[in-house]
Amino acid sequence: MVAPNLKTIKIRGCWGLRRLPVVGARSGGMKKPSVEIEKHVWDALEWDEEVAPGHFEAPLHSLYYKKKLPRVSVLR
Repeated sequence: MVAPNLKTIKIRGCWGLRRLPVVGARSGGMKKPSVEIEKHVWDALEWDEEVAPGHFEAPLHSLYYKKKLPRVSVLR
């Protein structure tokens, strides 16, 4: 899928997503599309020559995303 005029992508709960649409090179004055997506989904995306993470603004991750903490006991 090619989407040259795409401005914003908001994705929630799409755990099987593997690729984003091709946005191509932006002409003068056009901003990169912004992406709002869960961090683990963004990290699992597959990229090829036409679509690369650099073609998008840095992703915004959900406010509900929490960093995984190690499962250890702190009791002594």
